[in-house]
Amino acid sequence: MSNSKHSGTRTVLINLLVLGVLLALIIIIGELLLRLFIPKIDYRGISRLASSPIAYEMIPNINVEREGVKISTNSDGFRDTDFSGEPRPDQFVIAVLGDSFTFGQGVPQSETFPSVLQKLLNQSHDAPKFRVWNLGVSGYNTEQESYLLKSFVLPRKPNWVVVGLNLNDYEPIVVDNTVGGREEPSDGSVLNRLINFFRDDLLITHIVLQKFGNLVRILDPNWTNSAYFSEVSNEYLKPNGGWAKVSMLLQNMKSEADAAGVGFTIAVLPVMWDFQNYLFEEVNDVIVNFLKNKDIDYVNMLPYFKSDKNANWSVSPIDTHPNSRAQRIFAKALADHFNEKVLKRDQ
Repeated sequence: MSNSKHSGTRTVLINLLVLGVLLALIIIIGELLLRLFIPKIDYRGISRLASSPIAYEMIPNINVEREGVKISTNSDGFRDTDFSGEPRPDQFVIAVLGDSFTFGQGVPQSETFPSVLQKLLNQSHDAPKFRVWNLGVSGYNTEQESYLLKSFVLPRKPNWVVVGLNLNDYEPIVVDNTVGGREEPSDGSVLNRLINFFRDDLLITHIVLQKFGNLVRILDPNWTNSAYFSEVSNEYLKPNGGWAKVSMLLQNMKSEADAAGVGFTIAVLPVMWDFQNYLFEEVNDVIVNFLKNKDIDYVNMLPYFKSDKNANWSVSPIDTHPNSRAQRIFAKALADHFNEKVLKRDQ
């Protein structure tokens, strides 16, 4: 009886071991396959440390490849051709400020929304010749964009400024290990490093968690058990959240542009998440209502995405930045806005 019991236990343990080995092999093979088809997110070497208040800036005149696309910067350190000699009298110059959405993380340079906007406007009008500057810098918040407006944009006297407003632009300035070749410090804990590896470095983990979240929302559309959702909501919906500072900065930017005789528009950019059950609609409404009340010109991008609920808008399964198709939507919405409300008014 005892031998039979031990034999049964041994069989169970062997089966569990075999199952564990098979599971490990599936994870390893799946990870290798994912890495063949999904570019790694790595933007080291394109930025350098700078003085306050911007903390860092892109390096001028670089030409590198990141996430499968080429990144080139001009002599001023922006993802565009040179601004030298601009604006000319025959140009209508639109300067676009923003973060990684404007910079165009994960999409070719010619497919960022400032670049596409320039093409669309020039297709619609013979004169003036439209020039759209891409001043987006990955990771920048509204405070850094406000500084760029005063120090770089307004002295060059463009005709118009567009600020690409992302929902997380309230976040404080962070200088991480992608800037200036800085090494990410180790916390010294083997357990924490192991947890970080499974959570941050394994592509298969990102895919599984994303699919799990999508499945839960199908079963329960009101499910909002997300740390990111809670954080963003709190910053906008609770008193003295980060939105209070951002909204004040936007008002100041509008006043500075008005004083310089420069037009000013906010492009309200959505999070590239599930638009069938968009979690940030209330937050989006807070922004839009504020801009309406303060008489700040804006383009609300959310309706353009909610009309096509099943489309894929992200760069990759591990990178939720807007892909080329989403960038075209941004550009088309802005082009329509300029054609209908700005250029007609100025004629």
